[in-house]
Amino acid sequence: MRHFLILACALLVAACGRTPLQEQQAYVFGTRVEVLVVSADHERGRAAIAGVLREFDRLHRAYHAWQDSELTALNEAIISGRPHHAGPELAELVREAQALSQQSEHLFDPGIGQLVRLWGFHADEFKAELPPAADIDAWVAARPSIADITVAGRTISSRNPRVALDFGGYLKGVALDRAANILRSQGIDNALINIGGNVAGAWQQTRPEMAGRHPAPAPARPDRHGRTRWRRSDRHIWRLSALFRGGRQALPAPA
Repeated sequence: MRHFLILACALLVAACGRTPLQEQQAYVFGTRVEVLVVSADHERGRAAIAGVLREFDRLHRAYHAWQDSELTALNEAIISGRPHHAGPELAELVREAQALSQQSEHLFDPGIGQLVRLWGFHADEFKAELPPAADIDAWVAARPSIADITVAGRTISSRNPRVALDFGGYLKGVALDRAANILRSQGIDNALINIGGNVAGAWQQTRPEMAGRHPAPAPARPDRHGRTRWRRSDRHIWRLSALFRGGRQALPAPA
């Protein structure tokens, strides 16, 4: 189904101008990434794709959840009970993630990194092993949450040493936004970005009478120039709340 979606969107992007379609793939964020661009200027399209993939690689390395990164340095400080002086980007990401968590009534909470590790996901190769029940019980009793974190300027601290940040899918959403900005800055009006099924697309509506006829269900948003419309598939995490609502009793929102 995902490949059908990608193919359909690629055909739609190609139909926008009958200009060459350029595509490049990479492996980042633990998944396959695809960037497709339609541009009459081949060098501009190539440079735009390269810029997107460089930013993806930078984000992946800077905020990796278990390999040495700015994020693991923060998590180590939290475990040790020390405040951490973070870079401005990390401090802003934590603030935004906290706001999104609050909007979702804490159904989305990237402060559960230790639980993710217990289940074996913090490894290059996943092993299907159940974590010890006592470890899970201890984690649930501690009720760690990103809400336990305080951000004062660039100083980040936590009242709960069990908190460990794992940006996971949230970072993919950030990456989609960054990619959109890079492509806009390069003058790319027609593109598709796929990060493991998390998809963002842009197209240029060249005829006013075609406005509103795109089959995608979500509302489109014009950029500041009023010409390119970007659509994101899943950055707004509260859409996922119905999937996780059954677990609210086991993991209530922090006080």
